[in-house]
Amino acid sequence: MRVDDPPKVEAPGNNTQQATEPSAPLLPSYDDVISSIHEDAGESSRNPAMPAHRQSESKPSIEQPLLYSPPTIREGSSMRNAGSMTSQEFFRQLEYKRTSKGYSSSDEWLNTDARALRRFFEECNERPRVQVEVTGSHMEDRTVESEREVNGRTRRETHTRQEKVVDFKFSLDLTPFIHEKGNIYGVRPDANSEPYDIEQVVESYVKADNALKEIRIMKKAIWDYGAVRREIQHVVKQTGYPHSVAVTFPMSNDCIKVKSHSVVSRVWRHPVTSFLCFISCACLVGWPLERMATQKWRNRLMSDFVVLSAPRDYVAQHAEFIKRQISWT
Repeated sequence: MRVDDPPKVEAPGNNTQQATEPSAPLLPSYDDVISSIHEDAGESSRNPAMPAHRQSESKPSIEQPLLYSPPTIREGSSMRNAGSMTSQEFFRQLEYKRTSKGYSSSDEWLNTDARALRRFFEECNERPRVQVEVTGSHMEDRTVESEREVNGRTRRETHTRQEKVVDFKFSLDLTPFIHEKGNIYGVRPDANSEPYDIEQVVESYVKADNALKEIRIMKKAIWDYGAVRREIQHVVKQTGYPHSVAVTFPMSNDCIKVKSHSVVSRVWRHPVTSFLCFISCACLVGWPLERMATQKWRNRLMSDFVVLSAPRDYVAQHAEFIKRQISWT
């Protein structure tokens, strides 16, 4: 098993942006070195290693009073008390992984204890990574030649089609300007109903007898993206650029996911199963069934992160850099 270290987070500061390729995260902890974990053959309990740097995280010490009472889980002859553990000790008890999308786990503990599941969500609730990607492009007519057989003779034809030509493309890193702390909350099913209660959602997931169950938290960075888009387009147009300017906001590290620990779930998620379903067309039945099984907890929990810089201030801070990236023929 491979474990990625949760990154340290730092307050926003001065940042130098890179052109052409998406900016590398300015916080050094974004690309922490992956630790290799080995289980002792004679041990029955898992003990993945946790990063030492977690001890110096800017998060409040887990030894401080918690907002929820500590759970106690018995595994064999050992006791696991999630509330009394430090952050490092808590993660040592878990099987989990981290990808560019965020943290995920199918650990049995998280699937059988609601308070441990809530603790996992809170520990992994790091700010998402957001890029501001700016692309300038225009359309050009291209003449294309083709050949075809007509009455036994080869006939050459030419026709014109339009192709998109990218004049420039660069990105800015918004991540350091996002608040480190996110607010986890239950989503309101509709405008006239109360939002889902977090504790009830977590409890219902743990108690559910569903071999394919899955629960997740999606993160959002709260910002006026429309205003940012208009401000950037205005700065680009000041250079005299005459063509189309697109501004997008790709996001990563924006999900925390827990899946069932059942054998059925593990087999279903295996790449070989996916391949066999694809070639046999069983996916036409299997995938809808999976969606139905996970629908109950889908889109019920969210986590909002506030962007600390106003759109106009953010663009003004990067205006000169933006202008230097503009070029066209």
